[in-house]
Amino acid sequence: MIDGIYLQSVEGLGDAPFTPPGGQIWEMLQGEKEEICREILAEGPLADAAVVGDSDLSAQEVELRHRGSLEDRLRAINDAQDRLAEGHFGDCAECGGRIGAKRLAADPAASLCLACQEVGEGQMTFHTM
Repeated sequence: MIDGIYLQSVEGLGDAPFTPPGGQIWEMLQGEKEEICREILAEGPLADAAVVGDSDLSAQEVELRHRGSLEDRLRAINDAQDRLAEGHFGDCAECGGRIGAKRLAADPAASLCLACQEVGEGQMTFHTM
């Protein structure tokens, strides 16, 4: 029964041959989520010593940044699974338009269409200067 809900939620993605059915999207997201959780919970440093190398950042700072990016990705995956369950998968969180099928194929957790993503990145660049 639950697989039917997910399949119905992605029917609106169109006839793009590279877009997997909803159950497959859920499973892809779930697999990535489990991998991220294992990495977050793993004992030992998350940062590779080679990454730190000549950097001014300490190993602990690199590890914390890496952990933060893993946690951000985990939130994005959870949000994508929520959108699947609610029937809004593929809808842009900003403008409400459709996220391109190629974009979703590249990143099923994408929450913004390309235009809104570009606007957001432009604003972020503007604010950081």
